[in-house]
Amino acid sequence: MAGAMMAAWLDITPEVEAEFADWYFREHVPERVTLPGFRSGRRYTAPDGGPKKYLALYEGASKDVFASEAYRERLDVPTEWTTKIMPHFRNFARSVFDVRLELGNQYGGAITTIRYASGDGLVDWLEGEALPALAERSGICRVLLLEGDEEQSKPKTKEAKMRDAAGGNAWAPWTICVESIGMDWLRPAVTDLLPDRALAERGATEIATGYYDFVFGMENRS
Repeated sequence: MAGAMMAAWLDITPEVEAEFADWYFREHVPERVTLPGFRSGRRYTAPDGGPKKYLALYEGASKDVFASEAYRERLDVPTEWTTKIMPHFRNFARSVFDVRLELGNQYGGAITTIRYASGDGLVDWLEGEALPALAERSGICRVLLLEGDEEQSKPKTKEAKMRDAAGGNAWAPWTICVESIGMDWLRPAVTDLLPDRALAERGATEIATGYYDFVFGMENRS
């Protein structure tokens, strides 16, 4: 089971989008995932475009990984390439999460993330009814309920300052992730069993749903 996760959603300005793709898999993800305690890093792209066209997910042994001295040093001493790319981030959101519930252990080729605020009363319904039913749907291989940590999600680092200057650092108090073998399975399952209306009726606010295709991933094998 994943102990903790970190997620980042963003857009990138068109003039550096091609270079951004190279930077992400050649430098940025390896720079993170090779640190102690990181388990994996994965990157996704929304087939429908933005807002928040890009998604990155990192798994760690615990939340302490995302506050470690080694990771903090990476955030406070960004590389030359990072310093070039990060000011072009737009619509950025970053959250560090405890994993409240994990059903399934396989990565899918498509994923949806549902970010929301409030809705503490949702947890019993999600954990006891909605998410187990979703995990049983054909083609669904993993379902996660993630609870955000605001303090860890908003570190005061040099990278954060660059993003502030480029348009801010939002965060997600709660996020549901649903992974599937493909978009043809994912969209109908989420639409049927986890529509925005059902979340809102149970107190969720600021609901934002995004669908993404898997691009690449890396594991820490040390």
